[in-house]
Amino acid sequence: MISHPLAFMRLPYEVLVALDSRMLHFWLQPVHYLIRIVHIISMALFFGMDMLFDLGMLNRRMTGRLAPAAQLMVRPLHVNFAIAMVTGVILFFYDPVHIGSRAYLTPKLLLIMLAMLNAWWCHRTVYLPVLRGHASPTLRGRIGASLSLCLWTGVVVASCLNSEGVPKVFLR
Repeated sequence: MISHPLAFMRLPYEVLVALDSRMLHFWLQPVHYLIRIVHIISMALFFGMDMLFDLGMLNRRMTGRLAPAAQLMVRPLHVNFAIAMVTGVILFFYDPVHIGSRAYLTPKLLLIMLAMLNAWWCHRTVYLPVLRGHASPTLRGRIGASLSLCLWTGVVVASCLNSEGVPKVFLR
């Protein structure tokens, strides 16, 4: 039974079973929650810094002050993104059948891919000049920042929808 409109995007069950490794599961079991904590914290730090940078790009009054603030955020932003990606992959392979069967995993992965393509599209022509303080954000920069905000917010929303089932309402 299809329970939501994006059910057609689920990963095939046979693929998930083929990726499952009980040895890896038992090896990671003692540190699973530590990895999960690191994933959530790094994802939150990345998302917060990305939001601040994107909101600074969208705010015309921040053009003069954006470069120094953004220069402070670039390295931690990239480090936290890398940590979130690595821990996310580890958590997926911890239990691929359970994680891959969740309804919003594929849309989340699709949104991550689109957000990374957006960052690649904007990197040289938009972000680097702003980081160097040479230029104020252009229309392309504002579009890229808006897309980044929407896509990464979608990733967080899909993650939240994956974490817990829809609440059941019990009527008496």
